[in-house]
Amino acid sequence: MEELTKNKIKDIKKEFKNNTSYKYLQECMEIIGNEDRFLILDLLNKKPCLLSDIEKSLNRNQPSISHHVRILEEHNFIHSSKKGKFKEYSISREKFVKLLNIWNEWFHVIRSKNY
Repeated sequence: MEELTKNKIKDIKKEFKNNTSYKYLQECMEIIGNEDRFLILDLLNKKPCLLSDIEKSLNRNQPSISHHVRILEEHNFIHSSKKGKFKEYSISREKFVKLLNIWNEWFHVIRSKNY
């Protein structure tokens, strides 16, 4: 097993900073790692919902749900469409395809290492 020296750790950090895929993966994990946002995504994965449906399903107040929905929408995890005078939110499958591809690449690298 290779010893993790200070220089090796420095090299790993440098590689991470220079790898846009790893940075993307980290940012995505930070966003969906929040419990409320994860629950919203899980709900929207089942079916598109209005904001009020999300509030009721998760038993959370409107300001809290709006905050998390805004973050998810800003980072393209979800998108909205007009449903009368309301917005209906749905999951962005394209975002998750990209995330899964990067995750698989990263996991493949991990599996190929001899620790």
